[in-house]
Amino acid sequence: MSYRGGQLAGTPLVAAVLERAPRVLLPIARPDLPETALRREDLCEFLYLGTGDGLTWVLSLGDEVKPVVDAGCDLLDDDLIGEALAAQPDVDEVWHVDREVFEVSLSHALPADEVFARWLDAIVTAHRQLASRRGIQLPY
Repeated sequence: MSYRGGQLAGTPLVAAVLERAPRVLLPIARPDLPETALRREDLCEFLYLGTGDGLTWVLSLGDEVKPVVDAGCDLLDDDLIGEALAAQPDVDEVWHVDREVFEVSLSHALPADEVFARWLDAIVTAHRQLASRRGIQLPY
């Protein structure tokens, strides 16, 4: 099964993560392009996930997300997203497969809404960590 994040945005778990997220995520990696800021509701539309068994998930992000988390290097800044995913409960391994693609192996199968809530949380965590590492004070 494959999902676009917007399909899962209305579920209780995802809605709770969205409620905690900033209303607008600033383009930390591209402050010269303020128009690339993302509203939290729009963020879901650019995140994707898929699985064949509920144990191994492929998580990806669209180019529209990169300005809020990408440091502009070959991989996302010190793999902040990978670190945030690995810190989630029930995660056995995280592989940064490609610039915008992660594969996550879980200790037991989880439903799509829970995996997506964790994916969304990892993106927001990486966003805040990138700002902190760059010495940028976020207004949220």
